[in-house]
Amino acid sequence: MTVRYTENSAYFLDFDGTLVNFADDPEGVYVSDELRQVLTELEQITHGAVALISGRSISSLSNLIQLPLSMAGSHGAEWRVGDGDVESVSLESDAFQDIKTSLLSFAEVHGLIVEDKGHAVALHYRVKPELKALLDDYIDGDLMLGQRTDVRVIRGNCVREIQPKGVDKGVAIARFMGMPPFAGRVPFYIGDDTTDEDGFAWVNARGGVSVKVGDGDSCAQERLSDPGEVFAFLRGQLDKLRQLNDRTKSRTGSDR
Repeated sequence: MTVRYTENSAYFLDFDGTLVNFADDPEGVYVSDELRQVLTELEQITHGAVALISGRSISSLSNLIQLPLSMAGSHGAEWRVGDGDVESVSLESDAFQDIKTSLLSFAEVHGLIVEDKGHAVALHYRVKPELKALLDDYIDGDLMLGQRTDVRVIRGNCVREIQPKGVDKGVAIARFMGMPPFAGRVPFYIGDDTTDEDGFAWVNARGGVSVKVGDGDSCAQERLSDPGEVFAFLRGQLDKLRQLNDRTKSRTGSDR
């Protein structure tokens, strides 16, 4: 499917399931040199208006992508611009610490892969899909987290993540759009999961472009099938931006 092109975009990109395929071990995903090159060149040609928007921590993203890109981690609870310092908001409470302790104990007993992000805790069942129902029963039944007003349960692809309320990917995009080099551009967001819907909704409300990767209901305007199509699309965007720059330089030169 052809995704519409915009000349003055700020590019916001989810990571897992969007730029890279999932892996059994979250830290074992494969990031190709070709993807790094495209992201580097896109960041350069937009003068820095490219950011990763992820549920991962910034530490995890940095270790995997190995590029000085702007990033929002933990669904917007932490962020950095370019290779600057990491900033964050503190949403934790004693109640959340108790919830996190319970979830970590559950993960250890049942052999689930767990990410303690500080701002959130994620339990992955990709290697043990048979535990999905048991995990959901524990979250919704034993802990009754779905009834609480102070935390949100994020039901992602083979993962359940619990985080204090107050941030989401829409908030993360809004924060970047209020500062250079993103301000004044058209927001363009690509994501694949339920956590990306907040980002899609924010972008849609502001005349931007939202793209859902894969199947499933979504408020996104357009679709790509998988990370391979996302890579091809970004490479195509880069080619169009180069052509635009070349035409601009040619006109400027002819006016002299």
